[in-house]
Amino acid sequence: MAYNNQPYQPYGSSADAYSSAAHNPFASASEVDLHAPYSATYPPHNSNIHGSNNMSTPTGLYQAEDRAGSAWSLDDQDLAAGGYDKVQRSADNPFSEGYKARKSGNSRKKYIWIGIVAVVVVGGIAGGIAAWKATSGGSSSSSSSSSSSGSGKMQFIDGTAKVVKSNPSDPSQFEKDSRLKQIFYGLAYTPKNVLEEYGCGATLANVTEDIQLISQLTTRIRTYSTSCNQTQLTLQAIQDTKVNMTVWLGAYVGQNSTVNEQQQQDVLDALQIYGTDHVSGITIGNEYVLGQENSAASIQYIVSQQASFRTKLAALNLPKSLPVGTSDAGSSFNAALVAGSDYIMANVHPWFGGLSVDQAAGWTWEFFEENDVALAEAASNNPTAYIAETGWPTESMTPENATLGAAVAGVSELQTFLDTYPCAANRNGSYYFYFEPFDEPWKERYGGVEPYWGLFDSNKVLKDISLPDCDVDSTDASG
Repeated sequence: MAYNNQPYQPYGSSADAYSSAAHNPFASASEVDLHAPYSATYPPHNSNIHGSNNMSTPTGLYQAEDRAGSAWSLDDQDLAAGGYDKVQRSADNPFSEGYKARKSGNSRKKYIWIGIVAVVVVGGIAGGIAAWKATSGGSSSSSSSSSSSGSGKMQFIDGTAKVVKSNPSDPSQFEKDSRLKQIFYGLAYTPKNVLEEYGCGATLANVTEDIQLISQLTTRIRTYSTSCNQTQLTLQAIQDTKVNMTVWLGAYVGQNSTVNEQQQQDVLDALQIYGTDHVSGITIGNEYVLGQENSAASIQYIVSQQASFRTKLAALNLPKSLPVGTSDAGSSFNAALVAGSDYIMANVHPWFGGLSVDQAAGWTWEFFEENDVALAEAASNNPTAYIAETGWPTESMTPENATLGAAVAGVSELQTFLDTYPCAANRNGSYYFYFEPFDEPWKERYGGVEPYWGLFDSNKVLKDISLPDCDVDSTDASG
């Protein structure tokens, strides 16, 4: 798929990455202009920030002609302008053979595939810290339920979307939704109202309801930031609901050292309060390398941030050793970044590669294997490789942005992706975080498909989808 005779390429950070800097209360005026986020450093206000056909947008990344030859590890650079039509995948099991062959020690099968993915992620959203009160045994503002006990009757809880009935005195008791199934390895999660400009309105009651729903889909989540006390709210909700769930906690990294230090301290504080039972790792930075002009310097910086955090983490003498890694675009990793990470999380979105949805599952696996998994396997420190985000949008704010090349936003397309990707990924042992549980209306400012990636809408109502039946391996390298 080519645009203006040029291969489609990423040219900017995700909406979340922009927001995490622009709305962080610690950000300096020199780091970001709070009143003009669409300056020369940002995409035009009315553009779909990931889907522009204008390859000369001044966003600080490569010129189009340079991009085809860098950062993508393609076997044949000439394929970079040739489209995706050479990739053919079975809808029944689009990527079953290569992964198993590699795991069993056989030589890896090389696939002829092409295209450049614009990998996007929900960036670390930064904001002020909200005041909140967590009680030890649950409270009327944070409860949920499932069978009658304690105060008795199951009911909707004030301060939530009122989609889960719970025991007001025991959030671990809540009614399950028969349509939901634990088919996802993990989910990429951002609570509602964790932006400072909206007053940091995240509440324990609402996060608790999120966890009650998410726990019926997966046993793993990853977060992006500590803003608005979301780290402690999430861990408190997991503790209160007593669900089987672990978290890869995210700490935002930007150019402002005050922001970085505060984010990392927030994680350390949460670990001292809640311990490590429900924590699988700490992700330092999200899409940091993608958002910088000098990739070598940015890689060195994010590696140093990880090393610094490991020192702080070791000083806590926690009962369990936690890995420290980073998340970035699937195209942004190199040997140096992988060597400095205990694990890597690569964002791989077939939508932004302009792929038709019937090719999306196979391409997602293939891109991840050929780029990120290959780097991890070659590294002496043997980091675990995860897909940090993959998913499919269901609508667009404007008709012109409802398609990107062969990619079409829609509920039926989401259904196809759900039918072809998660179960096949589970069978092949892939570690991935599906993006995302809920639509995010605050992203409407960025236009296009940005607000509409959820399995649920923004009111936590499940979209018109049916989840397939399959199992997820209960273990992984993180334990």
